[in-house]
Amino acid sequence: MFIWRIIRTGLKYIWKTINTVRIITLNLVFFFILFMVIGLSGSNISPQSGILVLDIEGVLVDSTNMDPNFYQLSRKLSGNKVDPARENNLFEITQKIDQAATDPNIKGIVLKLDNFDGGSLPSLEYLAKYLKKFKTTGKPIYAYGSSYNQKQYYLASLANKIYLSNFGSVELYGLAANNFYFKSLLDNLKIKTHIFRVGTYKSAVEPYIRNDMSKEAKENTRRWLTSMWKNYLTDISDSRGKPADSLSPNANTLIERLKAVSGNMTEYALENNIVDTVVSDYEFEQEMHSQFKTSDSVSIYDYQLNAKAMQSFEPNSPATHHKPLIAVVFVNGTISQGNSSEMIVGSNSITKQLRALGNDKSVRAVVLRINSPGGSVNGSEEIRSELAALREKDIPVVVSMGEMAASGGYWIATESDYIYSSANTITGSIGIFGILPNFEGTLNNIGINSDGVSTSPLAGVTMTKEIPEQFSQLMQMSVNNGYDNFLSIVSQARNMNYDDVDKIAQGQVWLGEEALKIGLVDEIGDIDNAIQKAATIAGVSDYTVTWQKQEADLFSSILNNYSAILPNTLTQLIYNELPAAKQFKKQITIWNSLNNAQNRYVYCLSCADVK
Repeated sequence: MFIWRIIRTGLKYIWKTINTVRIITLNLVFFFILFMVIGLSGSNISPQSGILVLDIEGVLVDSTNMDPNFYQLSRKLSGNKVDPARENNLFEITQKIDQAATDPNIKGIVLKLDNFDGGSLPSLEYLAKYLKKFKTTGKPIYAYGSSYNQKQYYLASLANKIYLSNFGSVELYGLAANNFYFKSLLDNLKIKTHIFRVGTYKSAVEPYIRNDMSKEAKENTRRWLTSMWKNYLTDISDSRGKPADSLSPNANTLIERLKAVSGNMTEYALENNIVDTVVSDYEFEQEMHSQFKTSDSVSIYDYQLNAKAMQSFEPNSPATHHKPLIAVVFVNGTISQGNSSEMIVGSNSITKQLRALGNDKSVRAVVLRINSPGGSVNGSEEIRSELAALREKDIPVVVSMGEMAASGGYWIATESDYIYSSANTITGSIGIFGILPNFEGTLNNIGINSDGVSTSPLAGVTMTKEIPEQFSQLMQMSVNNGYDNFLSIVSQARNMNYDDVDKIAQGQVWLGEEALKIGLVDEIGDIDNAIQKAATIAGVSDYTVTWQKQEADLFSSILNNYSAILPNTLTQLIYNELPAAKQFKKQITIWNSLNNAQNRYVYCLSCADVK
């Protein structure tokens, strides 16, 4: 016994020593990164005059909590000159463009979009709105790229002149919406999936019961995807003043036109007026110097917003409370119960934020910006209930739909005074499903069996034994009841007949323009329209807009950004070498979010990424 006490005491001191070294090492790394970030933030001061270069890296998002200086650090650690995984706050960028329009020190804009990975069509539309506004001042916009994909070209089409580098190309081929399907994988692993659903078009569960897209799902997806592509072509055609079929002909015509120029993509783009001129990097720089009579330039990342504009992105600043507030709250990602995390909207986090706004006497209205395919029934209802509590306090709620507000995203949108969507917002998907995997076959295959007794067929239901028929009936009734509740919520909120809602529900997905016609939204518009409407309903004319973020103290903010650096750097390297990994990451996030206690979901998995 005495010997064991000595050994235990020795091991305890060894562990304490190891743990102390570990903590010291982590702290040293933490402070090293902290000092680097402080150094980077101090080195961001650059000239604020000349040409404003819109050199966006990565993607456009509605909101991000990542400090820009951490992106610089991530880039240094990865050794890359650009950060393709960077998230760019759409509204900060547009405010900078808006400020530059009246800034006498800014002579014009140059679009350099080679590292721009895009954003949703509604986000591109919103950014384009501010570029058009910039042009009305008489200041020019020029675009230069080694090549242009569809999202890059959408913005480039607004330029006074589009430059393409030697051997460059413009790819305007159309839109596609794809999904992964896992039936064969599940069969091979002997995983049985029990599905409970309502609605002809509720294709959210198809990836788990099919190896391909059903006829009904294809029909629904093709309808809204075709409308979206038509809207895209109309926009670039208007911007360029060229017929849509000359910019993006059908596949056969494209092949014939390319044959005429021996497959030279650069010559094809020039001859068909898709671009205006072909130049080298040096020639472009010389021409810009000639056009603007200056070589000074400032990146969009280095161009500083004025103090008033910056305060709107710091909602807890006392400076924002001199006037009535219109608070913009973001719902970005899959809805789940609990706290928010990357790509997950936690109902606890959102309800806490909404409750704080409801208790703030300065807040006169809330604009809810939704970018969500839905998720948990319970999480969606918790957010909707908190919005109802706001409205009971006479705080109006106006919804602005971004890329999508589908299924659970639409569930929460119903609790509002007015709903705006973009013409290209993906919405609807009013339906519900339940999913229960069973691993009995998988375990049996490797020699593991599960057995026992219970006082009822409904007791002790697990994923390691076949689900009793009575439990299946219970689940289906629960899903049916959830669907009925969903229809009732929409019917009451939109002042529509229950049966009429059922006809446009059943999991069907609608584009914003279609949603307006069938009564799911009130008007086509963007977040600016939503803010103005919220102010009108609240009866205020002189107000401040605050863009809300999840609250965190300084230490937590630094820690969260620090924790994101290494994963972001590693992720960036993986995505560069294996682009498909990005799609798998999204799928894993979806699986992780299917954690509802009742196994019921209002989720639009058919709202696939549009490429």
